[in-house]
Amino acid sequence: MKKVKILAILVSIFLVGCFASTRSSKLRADLDGFRDIQWGTEISTLKDMEKVESDRSSSTDLVWYTRKGDLLAIGKAKLEKIFYSFWMGTFEGVWISFEGDENFETLKKELFERFGKVLESEELMKKMDGEAVWEPSTIRHAEEFYAWWGKNMEMTLSYSKGRHQGTLSINSKKMSEERRAYEKQKRK
Repeated sequence: MKKVKILAILVSIFLVGCFASTRSSKLRADLDGFRDIQWGTEISTLKDMEKVESDRSSSTDLVWYTRKGDLLAIGKAKLEKIFYSFWMGTFEGVWISFEGDENFETLKKELFERFGKVLESEELMKKMDGEAVWEPSTIRHAEEFYAWWGKNMEMTLSYSKGRHQGTLSINSKKMSEERRAYEKQKRK
């Protein structure tokens, strides 16, 4: 299950990078971090984080954390888990899980109000069809998928009505680009 979560966020980051040209509108807001942690913050400066797991098997140098006392809500939407990802020791994104149709609709409404409405992403889902790499991810099974791209962040929201589960992934655009370049160089 943990490997699936890690793969889901990696797929989210990849999708955002690959399909950024399909965005439909300008963001109303552009995050420079999540809650009060700015992108690029060193993990050593944060005292309320608890290490969850590392994923060294895929050479991504990601370490996951939860935050003590974290509010498991965005607006009125209730969240199941929030994982903070640190790449090479610096904050690069969050992966958030939630359950239930009502929470999805509440979260989607909140995101549309904060960041602007985006077109439904049927085109993104069609482009993913037939790609074996997507099979294990939660995005692959999503009936609804939305993406926002800003100057500072890349964000995806996906939901599977059949499973009644969804994810929200928010990442630093700059760090995602750096990580993709680093991993590409590393593969050479």
